[in-house]
Amino acid sequence: MTEKKKEKLLILSQPQRACLEGLSNRRPQLPTDPVRDELTALGLVVKQGAKWALTPQGKKVLAASSNRRNAGGFSV
Repeated sequence: MTEKKKEKLLILSQPQRACLEGLSNRRPQLPTDPVRDELTALGLVVKQGAKWALTPQGKKVLAASSNRRNAGGFSV
């Protein structure tokens, strides 16, 4: 029997969601951003040279949080 990895519910704050959306829309980023650092620690965002990109998990999270009925909570 294979054990399924327990999915945990991540709930992002409004600034974190806005930062994720900004990164996905390629908006210019500030050199230092504490909110983005939090997202990096969660593994949703990764630095690629001078630019920032969403990880596959970050894209999933963004798609889930954009669902109105989901109210910003999603499983990872």
